[in-house]
Amino acid sequence: MPKYILHYLDIDARAELIRLILAYDDIHFKEILYSFEEWPTVKEKFPYETVPVLVMDGKEVAQSGAITRYLARVAGINGKTTTEKAMADMYVDTFIYDIVEKSYSFRLPALEPDEEKRKEKAQEFLKEKLIPFLDQLEELYKKNGGGPWFCGETFTYADLAYFRMVNNVHDLVMQVPTPHPHLQENYERTANIPRIAEYQKNKKQDRII
Repeated sequence: MPKYILHYLDIDARAELIRLILAYDDIHFKEILYSFEEWPTVKEKFPYETVPVLVMDGKEVAQSGAITRYLARVAGINGKTTTEKAMADMYVDTFIYDIVEKSYSFRLPALEPDEEKRKEKAQEFLKEKLIPFLDQLEELYKKNGGGPWFCGETFTYADLAYFRMVNNVHDLVMQVPTPHPHLQENYERTANIPRIAEYQKNKKQDRII
């Protein structure tokens, strides 16, 4: 097993799914975190001047998508068949890029300093994006077999990505008026995986999500 070092900022954001996969497979890694103030002074040493970066026995891999797919393969949770692999990638890309990434506009004070404007953007996101998205996802989940996981009988990193997505916008999910029983069961099932539950219990709680 390679020796892993994860470089990132002291926030959840694009490294959180990476951390969840590492926790799920009980992969030991060292984490080096940078403050927002410190980041401009160190970014030049990283590929493309961006993080997260995963160092594996001295070799650097940048881009969160590449890192998560690599670790999903290492952990054996990228899907068993080519169809499952494609579906898992589809779900992960949707959860991360359509929901999590777009929530940063009202999650990160650095992007929107005005608290009232962040609240307005959050409510707009809830009504125009999150509610219709969850309605469609519930139907897609049922259409694809209704679980117990997003890829049917196979647990994949898509389930961890959904867990991460809900945690990112949990306060908004709680305001969604329509019940989504299949999605709720999936979230709870993932939350109850022992290593995931332990990770959530021990993680830094005051970090920007």
